[in-house]
Amino acid sequence: MLFIGGVQDRGRGRADELRVLLVEDSSDVREVFTLLLGSEGVDVVATGSGCEAVKLAARTDFDVVLTDLGLPDIPGDVVIRRVLAGSRRRPRIIVVTGYDEPFVSRARQAGADLVFIKPILWSTLADALAAVRQSIRLAGDRLTAA
Repeated sequence: MLFIGGVQDRGRGRADELRVLLVEDSSDVREVFTLLLGSEGVDVVATGSGCEAVKLAARTDFDVVLTDLGLPDIPGDVVIRRVLAGSRRRPRIIVVTGYDEPFVSRARQAGADLVFIKPILWSTLADALAAVRQSIRLAGDRLTAA
């Protein structure tokens, strides 16, 4: 694993790996999610900053953006809007948050595809990622605009 400017990049692997941008401000949670995602065969780029996530998504194609809503620099719903507006192709947006309403509705209105409230079973998130991977395989290519 490589850390560059607070961003962790595991590098590009197999062609069928999901490429996930993980946005989580808690370093402990970010590290655990990165390890668990890697164990699921996911190629992970991780950051603790919403602003950095927006920059990364503008220059790299991700299949999934997995984000928290409570970020220290900009709100999660703003991250979602900016990522979707600046991405070359639309990633699936999955939110894992400790917040409930009205934040869940704001995330969905911003473009979140799935919203999970903490605590969440890892198997629930793994199943969601497997469904994204399967949709990519069925489409025969990477995700396109939804």
